[in-house]
Amino acid sequence: MIIVTVVPGIEGELDRVTGCINWQGSKFGNGYGRKWVDGKMVLVHRLVLESKIAGFLGSGHFACHTCDNRSCINPAHLVAGTAAENTGQMIERARKTPRRKSIPGIGKLSIKQLREIQRKYLSGIIKNHLAKEYGVDHDTITKILKANIPNNFTTVLPNFLGEIQDSGCIIFQGAKDGQGYGRYLKNGKSKSVTRAVLAEKLGYELPTSMDACHTCDNPSCINPEHLWAGTRTQNLLDASKKGRTQGKSHPLSNAKLDWEKVREIRQKLAAGERMKDVAQEYSVGRKTIHDIKYHVTWKEAGQEVPLPRMGGHLDRKFTFAQAMEIRERIQAGESLAKIAQEFGVSKSIISDIKRNVTYRGE
Repeated sequence: MIIVTVVPGIEGELDRVTGCINWQGSKFGNGYGRKWVDGKMVLVHRLVLESKIAGFLGSGHFACHTCDNRSCINPAHLVAGTAAENTGQMIERARKTPRRKSIPGIGKLSIKQLREIQRKYLSGIIKNHLAKEYGVDHDTITKILKANIPNNFTTVLPNFLGEIQDSGCIIFQGAKDGQGYGRYLKNGKSKSVTRAVLAEKLGYELPTSMDACHTCDNPSCINPEHLWAGTRTQNLLDASKKGRTQGKSHPLSNAKLDWEKVREIRQKLAAGERMKDVAQEYSVGRKTIHDIKYHVTWKEAGQEVPLPRMGGHLDRKFTFAQAMEIRERIQAGESLAKIAQEFGVSKSIISDIKRNVTYRGE
């Protein structure tokens, strides 16, 4: 992966084939990159074009992509245009494709079945017979026959609409979260599309301890061949290995932390402080501290990625004999602070030994 800084604080992954620089940060469901600036959510490609054309943001013009890649932030692929010019390009390049709700019968029938209905009608089968055969009403059959179904649309089991890309990815054509992952409603609750597709492929529901991981690194992809089941740790290490989290290490990428604080955090964790305590001190989530500890984020060039053992511990600070000795010294009246200083660890480590939270038996 090649990370390119387009302007300070904005960087993306270079695609050597297309020349696109794909934004690696937060995105809207339609694929456009977004970024908080001065308390406002702004489209990233518009910010990039402002650096190319002074005063663009206040001009009222659109930031149009010559590459038709919404995630692209390559200044060479961006031009300013009016609303009419943007719409004209969309129609000319056949970019405007029907959304899920505009394809009749898609909630009950697959793309394959919709095409079958259109072919059978042309071969002479009447609408009433088609409605009975496919279990839909006459009006739905009429709408299906009028529908324009793109050739690259397909249905992915259990029943999700996708658009086939040249790369082999199948892009989900429905609601997405801010990171681009597909979402659907089941029993009134929002569920992950990729997990549902992977469960269909594997033949069983994924346990909560497992993630639905992408070999293609495209969160919107629902191609079953691009999905695999992995533990949270495997997924995080895969992200680190492929450099998918590098954008978070930029000091101007809206992160709460900087390199100085990150190094302080790693030193405190190495000294034995608990992730929960460190997270509270720096006003971030425990997961943020976890990812820093294992170099999933804020990874410096050339660093080895430590593999967490069961329970999240890289290694023990003491032997069980030393822990027993510490308990005896505490019972004899020695202070926790003094023992912690002697062993070069935090007071909380000694406190956990005292309360039998750790080193409870071999």
